[in-house]
Amino acid sequence: MIDQVFNNRYRVVRILGSGVSGLIYLAADTRHPDCPVCVIRQLKLPTKNPQALRRLQFLLTHKSETLERLAQTNQNPEIVNYFVENKKFYLVEEFVPDHPLNTLKKKSGQQPKDDQGLIRFQEMLTLAAKPPEPEVESPLISTSTQTSIANSGNWEIFPEKPLPKSANQSRLKRWRLPILVGGISLALGLGLMGLLSQNPDRIKAQEFFEQGVEHLKSGNVQGAIEAFDESIQLNPNNPLAYGNRGIAYDDLGAHQAAVEDYTKLIELAPSNTDAYYQRGLARYDLEDWQGAVEDFTELIQRKSNDDQAYYHRGIANYQLNQYKAAIADLDQAIQLNPQNAQAYAARGLVLSAMGNQQEAMADYTQAIEYNPNDAKAYYNRGRTRFHLADYRGAVDDYTQAIAIDPTDSMAYTNRCQAKFNLGNYRDAIADCTEAITQNPNNHIAYNNRCIAHLNLKDYQKALKDCSQSIRIEPSYENAYINRGEIRRKLGDNQGALEDYTQAIRLNPNNSVAYTNRARVRRKFGDNSGALDDYTKAIQLNPNNAFAYSGRGLTHAELGNTMEAINDFEQASKLHLDNGRIDQYNEAQLQLKTLR
Repeated sequence: MIDQVFNNRYRVVRILGSGVSGLIYLAADTRHPDCPVCVIRQLKLPTKNPQALRRLQFLLTHKSETLERLAQTNQNPEIVNYFVENKKFYLVEEFVPDHPLNTLKKKSGQQPKDDQGLIRFQEMLTLAAKPPEPEVESPLISTSTQTSIANSGNWEIFPEKPLPKSANQSRLKRWRLPILVGGISLALGLGLMGLLSQNPDRIKAQEFFEQGVEHLKSGNVQGAIEAFDESIQLNPNNPLAYGNRGIAYDDLGAHQAAVEDYTKLIELAPSNTDAYYQRGLARYDLEDWQGAVEDFTELIQRKSNDDQAYYHRGIANYQLNQYKAAIADLDQAIQLNPQNAQAYAARGLVLSAMGNQQEAMADYTQAIEYNPNDAKAYYNRGRTRFHLADYRGAVDDYTQAIAIDPTDSMAYTNRCQAKFNLGNYRDAIADCTEAITQNPNNHIAYNNRCIAHLNLKDYQKALKDCSQSIRIEPSYENAYINRGEIRRKLGDNQGALEDYTQAIRLNPNNSVAYTNRARVRRKFGDNSGALDDYTKAIQLNPNNAFAYSGRGLTHAELGNTMEAINDFEQASKLHLDNGRIDQYNEAQLQLKTLR
């Protein structure tokens, strides 16, 4: 039950108790960047009351309006959301510490006298039968946000996998044949004119052209280029000789040479729409995104029903961070070809970059439906599920990606972290080990395996892995932070201090590195330096609860009681908002001692 995710959004932190009709959960809102905690009440649907069901339907279809009206009633705790899942109704309330409705403790076996969830649900059904009140002006309520700092290590997962830049094989299957056939027919026409005039150069040029075509068909790319070179030297006005040589250059990865040939093709045959497509893809491979956009735009103006042109322009716009333009292009690609799996997968990438994780999930799912063998779609959906705290779902998707491509080091690395977050440390180690087998230079896999060993208290193996991560990528700050933590646990405070300092050199804006270095400075009795580091950590991240706790302890040791109280009060709030109940209780204990 713990870590269960409701509505693809609310991850259960713990069970608070039960009401008459269902359980009451403390959960983290994973769609909020700071994952604040909330209370979720499970209620039975009024299946035998048609009128109540109609009102419930009204509540579900007018959610925004209903939540606004509920906010005007000034109820405490405030209802922030509601939904139906698996034939049960769930009511989401803000978490208010020490509020009787949010109490974390109850006597064993004692049921509440009145189910507050049912009472509030009945009030909502009654509200659904009333017309909305006129809008009234109300003051804005500012809410605090915070970023949690994992105290189990600095993990990293690989980002989404972009779609293949030009997908050479598929593009040539589509475009090479028309160009070659067109080239033969057009060149033959030109050749006939040459024959009529008894032009031996034209005849020889045509022979080399046809040799180039045969070489290209058989996969002899270098031979094709040499034949087209000869053909062009004898007849520099054959546009399709340039076009086919451009394809050969693309096959060799000589994309700039290909662009030059496609440009010459366009100069000699401006009406050849395929040339704009090919040049757009070559620019795509060169990461000349603006040039690619221009070519695909020219193609769309000439051929407005080409879903692939919209698709590729959408990807280029995505690379330019022009997300709205990318979405518009991919929408059009899907409209022209509703089964374009790549377009759905690409739109998922854009939506994810825009922070619309749920919509991205839906697009990845659609892409998988149309192409069940798309390992990248499974991988990207797994990554999205991970960020929504649906770790089991992430494991399932990474497993599917690995089944399709067993050599995918990135998928093993990310599944390693998802398993770690589920507490399966040994399985996580196995996945990171396989990731390293597939790619011995995968520094992230070494780092993540280091953290799994650290949580199993196997400090020597953890130290070895983090050190290897640093050897592979000396600028990888997370590995220094994690190795510093291992050295601190092994009693090597000087080594820990050096690692944290190096992490700060690499990234002076890393709040975690300052927090951890401050803790070591306290060990050395350098309370002044520790205060400086904790304060810097808070400046960089005002929601760093661990920095407030550490600075509070330092102030307490120095006899600065009021400053310590202020810090522990802030730490308490931040820990509670993030569902870290143990750390919240520790901060509360410190406050009781100080007061």
